[in-house]
Amino acid sequence: MGLHAPELLILYALDMFLVLSIVTVLFDSNFPTAVPYFFQLISIAGTGHLYVNKAFNEMFTLDSRFWYSFFYMDAMILSAFAVTAYLLFLKKSTAKGLMFLGGFSLPSACFGFYILTFFEDFPSVPKIFFVINGNWIGVMMLVSLLILVKGAKKFAETDPRFIEILHSIRKKVIQVKDDVKPQTEPIEDEEDYFNPVDHVHVYNDVIIDPDEYE
Repeated sequence: MGLHAPELLILYALDMFLVLSIVTVLFDSNFPTAVPYFFQLISIAGTGHLYVNKAFNEMFTLDSRFWYSFFYMDAMILSAFAVTAYLLFLKKSTAKGLMFLGGFSLPSACFGFYILTFFEDFPSVPKIFFVINGNWIGVMMLVSLLILVKGAKKFAETDPRFIEILHSIRKKVIQVKDDVKPQTEPIEDEEDYFNPVDHVHVYNDVIIDPDEYE
């Protein structure tokens, strides 16, 4: 086990339950009101379990500590995918379901199974738990990002409020460009323009008639 205690899995799952509660609040129009509170209660139960384990540490063996920590984290992962399935199949919201899958469910599961690799020297842990190691975590994160972008693009194309915001931003950008663009006066063609005044010479010389002085 090294320096890593099995309760590390509970700490990770506890944090993810809180994040899951916050995310479901953001999608409050798609979930019942009790769903965020349910996830908060599960996180509180995990905190209480950590306290009980610390107070009665001698009652639990290392195997039992690992397995109940693993099942707690597994409950978090299953809850995340259950929320994704709820959005995709019950609410018929493909865009939000893909966003939730790529933004939370898949990354949280990948990191959870990556944390399991910290306990690979523990003999009772099946080797199948170590399929996602450091070599695959980057690939899985890239796949999650692509799914998230796909869902966000689909959401932007279908949500009328978002489309209206984009049109409003576009109009403001065009207006700013028109205001900044300098107003240049048209240059007149010199060959077509003729002003006769420019070709007249005015002389102030006094012409004296010699017959006047005879």
